Amino acid sequence: MRQSLTDLNRKTVETQLKCYNARDLEGFCACYHSEVIVEWIVSGRQISKGMDAFKAKYQKLFASSPALHCEVKHRSYVGETIIDEEFVTGISGIEDGLHTVAIYGFRDGLIDRVWFLR
Repeated sequence: MRQSLTDLNRKTVETQLKCYNARDLEGFCACYHSEVIVEWIVSGRQISKGMDAFKAKYQKLFASSPALHCEVKHRSYVGETIIDEEFVTGISGIEDGLHTVAIYGFRDGLIDRVWFLR
């Protein structure tokens, strides 16, 4: 039986979460499109554009936050888009953790857009 795009997208998001929590930079980046764009949804401020900037951002985060952990509190699906309500702990400099929403868009079986809301 052929998997739906939603099932493939779900597996991609689950894999990137597992790699994020393990601070596995190569595995994490492998879930993202080479032209990935990450931005804050309300301000529209770009966090990173392209794999080089994306990888550099997360390499720094993983190196500075050895106790980094993301827990998905709720996941929703709207068409091919996945929306996660997340609580992230262990971020260097953020003692109380970070409550955020991540919205994942996809292209070619990989995450190509991430919009964050907090």
